[in-house]
Amino acid sequence: MNTHSLYFPYMLLFFITLLQVAAFEEGDRAALQAFKSMISHDPQGILNSWNDSRHFCEWEGITCGRRHRRVTALNMRSKALRGSLSPYIGNLSFLREINLENNTIQGEIPREFGRLLRLEALFLSNNSLAGKIPANLSYCSRLTVLALPYNKLVGRIPFEFVSLYKLKRLALHRNSLTGGIPPFLGNLSSLELLSLGANSFGGNIPDSLGQLKELEALGIGGNNLSGTIPHSIYNLSFVEIFSVPQNQLHGSLPTSLGLTFPNLKYFQIDQNFFSGSIPTSLSNASKLEVFQIGKNNFSGKLSVNFGSMKNLSFLNLYSSNLGSGESDEMGFINSLANCSKLRVLRLGGNQFRGALPHSIANMSNQLQILALSDNQLYGSIPSGIGNLVDLYLLEMEENQFTGAIPKELGKLLKLQGLDFSGNHLSGEIPSTLGNLSSLFQIFLNNNNLSGVGSGEAIIIFFGGLEFFKK
Repeated sequence: MNTHSLYFPYMLLFFITLLQVAAFEEGDRAALQAFKSMISHDPQGILNSWNDSRHFCEWEGITCGRRHRRVTALNMRSKALRGSLSPYIGNLSFLREINLENNTIQGEIPREFGRLLRLEALFLSNNSLAGKIPANLSYCSRLTVLALPYNKLVGRIPFEFVSLYKLKRLALHRNSLTGGIPPFLGNLSSLELLSLGANSFGGNIPDSLGQLKELEALGIGGNNLSGTIPHSIYNLSFVEIFSVPQNQLHGSLPTSLGLTFPNLKYFQIDQNFFSGSIPTSLSNASKLEVFQIGKNNFSGKLSVNFGSMKNLSFLNLYSSNLGSGESDEMGFINSLANCSKLRVLRLGGNQFRGALPHSIANMSNQLQILALSDNQLYGSIPSGIGNLVDLYLLEMEENQFTGAIPKELGKLLKLQGLDFSGNHLSGEIPSTLGNLSSLFQIFLNNNNLSGVGSGEAIIIFFGGLEFFKK
């Protein structure tokens, strides 16, 4: 037997392998060309590099594996592309990531995406995708991220997704999805983010969501959810974002809320029907940044000490029925002086009673909105408000303030809106308000002020400033 006959099988295998590699690569090239053919508008010329003068691994937006030279990532994020998705993308069998966020991709998500068995991340947010979410995506068992928000998707969350055990982030907000929140989501034990807000989900929040021990963010606001929040959810200690606003939820907040949510940063439950008192344990939520509970049916005195919340930037208690009607219940303002990043403070539409503490002068110099309207506040307006030099909106109407308008308000050079109407203020309107070049509207009606004029509903324009006085 000669030497050539010994090596022939190995040489044959080698050439067969080369042919297979070439065939696989040609398949990837054809799939990418099919994707390109479905793009009708490419204003940035991103796809100009997709031609035969270079290997497809060198095309813009394409990543290939070093060993096999197969496409592993397709990234066309924010390229202003318009068109639809080619089903031939399902032939890119080595694909691990698709990112087509922030484009104008229309049509449906091809069911052929379910053939991408190596796919780990699918980002299609902020497009114009319509139709139902393909149940076939459940075959992509390696998926850790499924992000489809800001589209026009309809229908229910496919039950088949129960098999996506590796899923860490499921974002479907801002679509037109219907049905209930599927209880099987509680079985996806790796979930860290569940964002289903701004859809048309109805029914109750499943108790099973309390099994998601790794959950860090829960966003289910802007739906038609009813009932109470399962207590097991309040025991998810990794939760940083808890957002359930604009539903029909009711019930009270657990007294241990600030202890069971030690990592809480965003707490948004506004525009529901929650009742009861605000737990004093929230004083322990030192990482809190946003606290938004407006338009609910709470009651009682606010006894939370906000002093440890160094990162608190947004506090909205508007129209939540808080306050006991007892005098001197504004003491919590003192603790807000420690919140050096506070930008928005909305306390209007409640039953808070008492004088404003002078410590309000020590609040964050980053404060932009101070809204205290429609309460039972009395006494003089603290002159120290003039220290809040970043204010652009100051609302204190419909209270029982007396005395003069502090001339120190003339230091609020960024102020755009000022409302002191419906109080018992007296004296002259300070001339320092004329320094406020950004101010375009000021309401002073239903007081006992002088210096602007007399008579019914006088409107005077002075340097762009609009006064309203009765």
